[in-house]
Parts: sequence; C-alpha cells; structure tokens
Amino acid sequence: MADFLYKGVVDWFLEQVSQDVLNPGDKMPSLRALSKQLGLSLNTVIHGYELLTKDGWIESRPKSGYFVCHRSEVKPALLLAGESQHVSTGQETKSAWACLAHHGALVDQANAYGQSSSKQEDDALPVLGKGHLAVREVVNDYLKDMGIKSRASQLWLGRSPLAMLTQSIQTLTKKGDSVLVITPCDPRLTSTLQSLGRRVITISAGDRGVDLDLAIRCLRDEPIKLIVLPGQFAFPAGQLISNLSLRRWLAIIEETQLPVIEWDLCSHLAYRSGPLLTYKSLDQSDHIVYIGGVESKTSEMTMAWCLPGRHHEVLDGAFLAADMALNDVQQACLSDMLKINSKASVIRRARDVWANAERIKAYLDEQLGDQISLVSSKGGMALWMRLAKPVNKETMPALIASFRHVIVPGGLLSPEQDADYWLALNVTVDEVTPVVSLLKDYLLPDLGASEAASDSSLEAISASSQAALAEQNVPELDQGQTTTEAERSSDQEDVQPSQGNSTSEEERKTPEPLYNPMLDLINHDFG
Repeated sequence: MADFLYKGVVDWFLEQVSQDVLNPGDKMPSLRALSKQLGLSLNTVIHGYELLTKDGWIESRPKSGYFVCHRSEVKPALLLAGESQHVSTGQETKSAWACLAHHGALVDQANAYGQSSSKQEDDALPVLGKGHLAVREVVNDYLKDMGIKSRASQLWLGRSPLAMLTQSIQTLTKKGDSVLVITPCDPRLTSTLQSLGRRVITISAGDRGVDLDLAIRCLRDEPIKLIVLPGQFAFPAGQLISNLSLRRWLAIIEETQLPVIEWDLCSHLAYRSGPLLTYKSLDQSDHIVYIGGVESKTSEMTMAWCLPGRHHEVLDGAFLAADMALNDVQQACLSDMLKINSKASVIRRARDVWANAERIKAYLDEQLGDQISLVSSKGGMALWMRLAKPVNKETMPALIASFRHVIVPGGLLSPEQDADYWLALNVTVDEVTPVVSLLKDYLLPDLGASEAASDSSLEAISASSQAALAEQNVPELDQGQTTTEAERSSDQEDVQPSQGNSTSEEERKTPEPLYNPMLDLINHDFG
C-alpha cells in the first residue's frame, strides 16, 4: 500500500507533465503544499520526490526547491578527449576578429541582470587602483565559499577580464613563447594568445577531462612557458572537473613550477547550488593567476576580479598601468550581486539560466529530434551540441551572420577535425525560435517543402470535398460545428419516428457520400 502511495505522487507528476501544467524549468510545488493537495503524508511526498529525482524527472536545488528537468529521448553526445596536441598557426588576425564578432554569445544576454539599482551619474569616475576595500572583502568572501583562500589586499577589481588576461600574458611570457591551452574553451583565450604572438599548443578535453599522460608528454617535449586552464563549466562544454583531475593537475604544476592562468567566468552559473572546487582552490603555492567575473552584454556592467598569487609583484604594475578600475556605481553593483540574499544575486541568476536551459533543451528536441545531440552539461552559459551536418561559413552563412549573439561555431572553440559538426548555443537568451528555425531548415531541408505541399493538398482536397457535398445537397458544417456533432445530429434524425406512411423507404435513406481515395490518404498520413 505504501508503495502505491509513493507511485501516486509519480502518477500525479506525469499527469501534470502530459497536460503541460508542468514544463521543463518550472518549479515544483513545495513538499508541504503537495502533501496538503494530495492528502498524503509529508514522508510519502518526500519519497515520491526522491523517486522522481532518481529517474531524472526533477532536480533539487538547495535553498530553492525542486525543479522540473528535461528528459531527452535522444542519445547524448560524447565529448571525447583529444588523442594528440595541436599547434595553432597562421590565423592570428582572422581568429581574433572572428571571436570578437561572436562576443555577444559569450556573455549574459539579460537586460535587467547586472544593472545597478542606483542611477549612474555621468561624472562617475573610476576608483584608482584595486577598488574599494569593502567591495574587495565581499568578493573575497564569495571566493572563500568556493574554497579559494585569498586576501582582500591582493585582490584586483576591473571592468574587463580580457584586459586582465592580456596583461597577465604579456607580463608572464614573451613573444614567441609556447603556451599550453586546454580546449574546447572560450575562443578569446586562444585568439588573444595568437594576437600577442605566442605559440599556442592545444589539447582537447572530454567528458572525463584531458588525457593527463598526453599533457605530461607535451610539457616534457615542448618548451612550455605558460599553462592556460579553463575553469569549472568552461565555455562551452559545461563539464564538472573531477577532484582527481584537479589534484593531478596541481601535482603537475608543482613539479614544473610553471605559471598558470585559470579563466573562470562561469562558476556562478552552476546548475546545482553549492561550493565548487577550482584549480585555484587547491593551489597551495599560489602558482595560479585566477581571473573571474560576471559579464553582461552591457559593457559598463561587466565586472572582473583577479588574484595574481605569487606573481603579484610583477602583475600589480601591469594592472595599474592598464587603468581597468571600476567606478563607484559598478563596485556597488558587484557587491550587491555577490550577496546571497540580494535580489540581483548570482545564485538567483543561476537558477533562472538553468530553467531557461531546460526549456531550450525541450524545444530543441521537439523541433530537431535526432538531428542534434547535446552534451550533458552541469552548468555554464551554453549548450554544446553536435549536429547531423557540419556548419561553417560556406554552407550556412545566414546562421553565422544573423545569430552571432546566440551561437559560436565549433571551429572557434576546438581544433579537432570534427569541430564543424559542433555548435555552442547561448542559454541566457530569451528567444531561440529564429535560430532553431534556421537550423531546422538546414538540417531538414525537405521538411519545409513537404509541409507546404501537404498544406496545398489539404486545401485542394477540402475544396473538392465541399463541392462533392454540395452536389449531394448535404449542408456544410458551420465553423463552430465539429464532424462529430454533425454525425450525432444525423443519427438523431434517423431514429425519429416517421410521420405517416406516405414517405417511402428510399426517401428516408441518407444518400451515401462519394468515395474519395484522397480522404484515405489524409487519414493515413495526418490522422
């Protein structure tokens, strides 16, 4: 009996989903509210939610509740670790401009998120140096929640994470130096290195991380001067890095004593709340220069921070000369975003992005079916998908030109041979219907033509049917009257008693409709 009660919660949920009352991304009723609604004990509802969570129907988010997940029927795409290293050559300027063109797809697209509650004055001037100590202490507390040990006195605040990256590269390396980068990653990492004249060597990571044996051979055989590591939920894969992989990387860094830059702009977009381990959180010797922040499509609301680590003596002067300081309003906004109970909290934003991502997944599955497969992501700003056909500038210029703020081609994110089959889709956008429609036309080119032909055939058949009915003196149905209603009224007329015997049996018979073979075709193809 108890098992039946638990399944009653599951049956209620499946019924709500089938009736579109609950959709991917929606928040579930609270445990107590559903217990009262269904007349079940709280423990029974808790067990029912546990069953739904185990089957992947819903997900628990601490301090937020339960949310409906999207369950795809398409087999997820596998992101395999690269079996070789690649040396990027000869495309410095082209790559940099291409990445700049797709900059909008790398940042949060929300209009309201990141906006300060106070009006920014026209004469608001940047604060010289690292930023206000009070704001740096708020950022420092946020980093401590992620397990990163830092001191507010060494923390730098700035308006551009890319400027911090550029200054760090120029300070820690020289032109012509070899730099190891793990891909797929934010394309600004590789393009910036190439534009600065560095020799870029990449190794591709998979679902389980990078092949560390290959990384060790690369560090042994190549004159590597710097390592660049994308952080948790690195764009666009959205994969959690295992603790074992993190610790092995730290052991490699300790042995080589090389400077490392961790690019971590998506840790606040975890699909599950809670502290996240990063490379920096395990860095006991301060080898890692940690760059994080919050990026918005509004340039004045992009805010970044940097922990120079053991390299602070040389990087402090470079950051000060770059003049990247935030003004008072920007610093107040950053402080507000990193406070847990704030209305503009990054935690609340992460929940909204997660819900939007689940809705987008459901829409992609509905519209494109088995033409795409998604990588199972745990967070971040993008869905990383593999397409049935390659997408590049020659085969699909409309997609590349019209939706630069939504998509990033796989060729910019990874040097692998099948990169043109991959696409990153920004999940912070409000509307993805146009780009999905264009993808649908490209992946299923015959579908649009067949639908148009079907519509025209239906119109022709409908016209011929109405003409046939008119010839048989059968009245047309009103727009509000369904076929079932017409049949019901006809049956009622048949069962009425006859008035006298003057009417012959042939006159009482309903004339049989003419057989139309196209109607069978309609019923077969379209139900």
